[in-house]
Amino acid sequence: MRPPPAILSPGAEVLGYTVERQLGQGGFGTVYLARNAGQRFALKLLHLPRVGERVEREVSILLKLRHPNVVGLQGYGLWPPGAPRFAVIVMEYVDGRRLDVWADEENPTARQVARVALDVARALAASHAAGVLHRDVKEANVMVRASDGMAKLVDFGIGDYEGARGLTVDILPPGTPEYRAPEAWRYFRQHARSPGARYSAGPSDDLWALGLVLYALLTARKPFDGTDDASFIEDVMTRDPTPPHTENARVPLALSDVCMRLLEKTPETRTLSALAAVTELEQVLAGADTAWDVPLCDAFGEDTATTVGGRDSLDRWMRAPQYRPRRGKRAPPPAAEAEVTAPGTTVKSVPKPRRRSRAWAMVALALMLIAAGATLLLWTSRVAGVDPARQEVAASGESPQADRAAAPTGPEATAAAVALPATLQEDSATVTTPPKDTQPLQLPSKPAKTGMSTMARAVSTAAACTALACPGPQVRPAPPPEPCPVGAVKAMEKRGVDIGDKQPALFAKGDARIISIGEGPVEVHLLGSWKGLPGGSVLSGRSIVRDRVFARLTWATTAEGDSFPVCFDVHAEEGPRGMAREAGDDSPDRARIWTTAYVKAVTEFE
Repeated sequence: MRPPPAILSPGAEVLGYTVERQLGQGGFGTVYLARNAGQRFALKLLHLPRVGERVEREVSILLKLRHPNVVGLQGYGLWPPGAPRFAVIVMEYVDGRRLDVWADEENPTARQVARVALDVARALAASHAAGVLHRDVKEANVMVRASDGMAKLVDFGIGDYEGARGLTVDILPPGTPEYRAPEAWRYFRQHARSPGARYSAGPSDDLWALGLVLYALLTARKPFDGTDDASFIEDVMTRDPTPPHTENARVPLALSDVCMRLLEKTPETRTLSALAAVTELEQVLAGADTAWDVPLCDAFGEDTATTVGGRDSLDRWMRAPQYRPRRGKRAPPPAAEAEVTAPGTTVKSVPKPRRRSRAWAMVALALMLIAAGATLLLWTSRVAGVDPARQEVAASGESPQADRAAAPTGPEATAAAVALPATLQEDSATVTTPPKDTQPLQLPSKPAKTGMSTMARAVSTAAACTALACPGPQVRPAPPPEPCPVGAVKAMEKRGVDIGDKQPALFAKGDARIISIGEGPVEVHLLGSWKGLPGGSVLSGRSIVRDRVFARLTWATTAEGDSFPVCFDVHAEEGPRGMAREAGDDSPDRARIWTTAYVKAVTEFE
């Protein structure tokens, strides 16, 4: 079959709309920004042989919904004319940011979070009143408009409505497993071996997902964090999450209570309806005071990361410091800062900070000596893929909940040991299996860099910084975690790609070289055959520019025209996740990188 188009070139015409750029890509199609008569629209192209009746379902749902907090339908049709291969859904273009990106960059207050949650609740109330279920409420499906901060619920592609015919034969309907309600998992456990059993989602499933979204907005953490599928499902069904106001003291108690009612374990005890959630959120906002206008997380800065517990010994401090999560804009480095870069590491010399105790000076001395040794070790072992030491604080996804969660035991734990089920049927696809005697492909390597003088400068800078007891470098953190596309892990397993496998790839065809890359859609070309993935396959997704350049690849297209969802992280040739930024472009949304990389199969984007 022909795949959804990986990229339509700017200027392409689709049913009278002029394509400007790609906005995103999913399991069934691609979304583009396009113009018509001077106005901007979002064009969603769905591959007809793959989506079947699902396009009619989505259009029918959007026709039922007219609400300010729901993305609006502008039109639909088939393309190209005469021999259509794609359904085209024309939607209102929301100029803004995804909810998770908005939260990470904006560091919102409790008042802002409550208003966004209220917008989503209003969208769900209107949908449920029309007999429509979204079934995939999550941060990635909420857009926050830049002009006024209004939130809009988008992507009803796996939604449902009263009287609609079932489109799948799975025991659970399509959806993102991490956002499934406890009752769905209970049904799955009880009927996993019952032929023909089908769970019927209801409004309470959407409300549970809204509770998860609200919890993450308030705490920058997930309420459930099982180490594997079985423990995660067990937690969702049996463990009460730590209340948001306990997890984060800046969360108002009233808003925390609203969130906890959405996360009750049964539909009967949960918030009764989306309309009831709207009422509750309106009431708590009406009683909000000035405490609601304080950012919920610490901002990024030298003096803003606070620790939990004392730092009464070097051993305790180095073992497991606990940090409040941080959000917001990353401050640029101080003007007086001198930066020296050796391969894979950055050492910065900054002005002397405020007076520190003698003990902290000794700590800084020990750390800088360790860092200097690690720098030398990294330089001599970069080919072996040693991961450089990072000065980053604990990831925002980590939570004290992990220490409080007890592993399930007894018969219930055994019954819960079931892998997350596939939520969408995979289409059959013809792939070419490489011969068994295929030799491992050697990745084109970068030209050797002249590094001894750089290394000498780095060590001397480290020594100078040791004398001043300098703090560690401020690092822009990696992007927040994100689930894989629905069906991606199953599709990779079907083609023999094991989780953790790596394969060389190129950001641009041709000899290894430095290119400029920005945030947004990206394509990576696979080098050589990789089990069930033929050589030359194109992996597409999006790039994220931070202190390193990250690429999350979610779609594969083979030269034969087969296409399917995947979940690949990009790793630098040296080993670490993401690509190192090369000198020449320090802008926040563009970077220079080498074209040579490895792609790694993962179960989620960390």
